[in-house]
Amino acid sequence: EIIELPHKTNGYRRKAQAILWTDANGNGSIQGDEAATAFYATTHAWGHEGGNDWSIETVAGPPGSALDVDVSGTHITVTLATDAEGAVTSTAADVIAALNAEPALDDVLDAYPYRGNAANGIAPIGSAQFSDGLSAPPHIPREPFTVKMIRIGKHRDGSRVGVFGYAQEHAREWQTPLMALETAERLLRNYDNDPETRRLVDGLDIFIIPTVNPDGTNYSMYDNPVQRKNMTNHCPPQDADPFRRNSWGVDLNRNHSVGSLFDGYAGASSSCISETYAGTAEHSEPEARNLDWVVETFDNIKFSMNIHSHGGYFMWSPGAYISNGRIPLERPSLGVEDYFFEASERILGAIKEHRGTVVHPGRTGPTSDVLYSAAGNSADELYYNHGVIAWNFELGVQIWNGSTWTTPQAEPGNLSGFQPRFPEAKDQAMEFSNGLIEMMAVALDYSRDKVGPTTDLVVTGGDGDLVEFTFTSSEPATIYYTTDGSKPTFSSPVLQAEYIRDEAETLTVPAGTEVKWFGVDIAGNTERRYDPDGRAPTHQREVVRP
Repeated sequence: EIIELPHKTNGYRRKAQAILWTDANGNGSIQGDEAATAFYATTHAWGHEGGNDWSIETVAGPPGSALDVDVSGTHITVTLATDAEGAVTSTAADVIAALNAEPALDDVLDAYPYRGNAANGIAPIGSAQFSDGLSAPPHIPREPFTVKMIRIGKHRDGSRVGVFGYAQEHAREWQTPLMALETAERLLRNYDNDPETRRLVDGLDIFIIPTVNPDGTNYSMYDNPVQRKNMTNHCPPQDADPFRRNSWGVDLNRNHSVGSLFDGYAGASSSCISETYAGTAEHSEPEARNLDWVVETFDNIKFSMNIHSHGGYFMWSPGAYISNGRIPLERPSLGVEDYFFEASERILGAIKEHRGTVVHPGRTGPTSDVLYSAAGNSADELYYNHGVIAWNFELGVQIWNGSTWTTPQAEPGNLSGFQPRFPEAKDQAMEFSNGLIEMMAVALDYSRDKVGPTTDLVVTGGDGDLVEFTFTSSEPATIYYTTDGSKPTFSSPVLQAEYIRDEAETLTVPAGTEVKWFGVDIAGNTERRYDPDGRAPTHQREVVRP
């Protein structure tokens, strides 16, 4: 079924603008003192709703003329003031004031100096057509867009574990929707003839958003290939001149509420023209609110994959840290991280099957470890706020042919790996669809796991007075323990890794200490069905000695 998400985007639309300046260098850009002569105007109407119809020209009046603004239909003529010799005396600031004071333009436009300049240079003579700067053909919708999500499953009633795949938060990553749609195509087309596909569709509730960011995608495809963000312009009008239009928008993968810029985390910007602009507030953007709505509405979703490109990363939380001290969001327990790594081996193995594509171990792990801090990213939102086992793909990985590496991003005809030629994009979609299908198999195994782990205490050293020990487990599990005689609960100390990406820590206690513990796996199954709130003492216990 197709689900329409509730928060419409802001639309593939812009206000129309025109800019004039004295282009002394004749190169079509504003340099040096030219900024003092520049002014621009922005219509109140969207370009496609009449803003694009307007035009403006500035002309020199006869000697001794006063500044005057004339509006005829949708054309504006500004007659510049001149002295007795006919030299123009109106400054750009004078023209701005006159345009803003003209009653006939009250509901039409506002004029501004260029980037806060004093605009005290002599106003230019010239003309300009107002334009929203959008090049997509008319059949591309300009209005707010309803994002659609595909839901696949025999039992779409919340009774099955949900798996959520979503692509193209970043507009320029054109191949990611191919991978999302390829996955949906396989599930539907192969259902009748492939037992494994039928097992997944019958056993899971699958949600796929092919593109989170349709407005930015249209802008990337028709106007600015490197567009990363959506199209919402949060810059104040006086700082939103036409030469900045390719820098407007919000990075949707920095607009969430966990580990955000607004909480002091690194990897996002408060500048409205930055590539990693976080927006005006957490969840300020409808596209981000849509993702939150999905996991709140369908609380059976326990697994997710955020599909990006390029670079060949496979990542999970924590995805952000505070720069001062590099303090990350709370790390998963050793047992949970072990589960991430164990499941990742399956998923990455499935990706490799298509053509030998290998995600390097150094690019597999928590985002803040293997890539950078990404304040306010969506995977952290899903993991920390909604308890979803959340991963991130980065399509576009080196390929090992048995003797050498090949790099898809180096092939001609692409934009730094974000827009490879179609044959390469198709291969990336095929191999990473393998990975997403395998993640569904992981989720199905999770849904059927009803057996708790088996753990052991292993003495590793010590002397007559002290004992060193650790724990082992039959599967990835979080181990809670006590050394003070009390029964272990979910509030007890947790076995941690010795170091980041390391084995279990070694604990040291006095000889003769009674250690009590239990393990719990990722599915919530406790060892020996132990209930920390119950009375049955089914937890493990052992008196440790050298």
